[in-house]
Amino acid sequence: MARALRRLIARMATPAVRALILSGTLAGALAGAAHAGPQFVDNNGVADFGYDVVAYHTQFAARKGSPQFVATYNGVPFWFESAANRDRFKADPEAYAPAYDGHCAYAVSNNKKLTVDPEAFSIVDPNTNRLVDPKTYTPGAGVLYLNYDAGVNRKFNKDPAGVIARADDAWKDCLETLPTAKPSKGLGDLFGGSRPGFCPRLR
Repeated sequence: MARALRRLIARMATPAVRALILSGTLAGALAGAAHAGPQFVDNNGVADFGYDVVAYHTQFAARKGSPQFVATYNGVPFWFESAANRDRFKADPEAYAPAYDGHCAYAVSNNKKLTVDPEAFSIVDPNTNRLVDPKTYTPGAGVLYLNYDAGVNRKFNKDPAGVIARADDAWKDCLETLPTAKPSKGLGDLFGGSRPGFCPRLR
């Protein structure tokens, strides 16, 4: 919810007003609402299967983290491949943590929470909802979206703005506080209501 509000502010306010809003009392409200639901974790209780969420932003690559470099956010441990990445995350976790508490963005747009493949990711400009250009990207300025697998990620990349708009609606109206997805995959993922974390289709 916080990311959706930030995108709305970014589109509607002038730079001066935007800075004032986000540095004032609304900032605290946004931070508190950022992750009202449970964070997606693997069977060991680690976010994003132990992958380094900062590396997505700095290297545009999925890099496995290490239990040697850990930061806790939204009640769960995140692993990083270096102390520098861990410290960067701790300084501004909201900038680097994946959207939808780490659940598959495309699945969220279809009213359900599903697991992800940590190698299937996209980074989107929150002002335009378009994929960022790695050559000009400032780490932490975009939003990290994870997806179920490479094929689903390609579907996400065909229309990120549309997927995000639908997912934001489903997330704030129903999904955010529902139980987290299971880390395993199964045939039931194809059918609505077969796992916890399913919403009736929104109108």
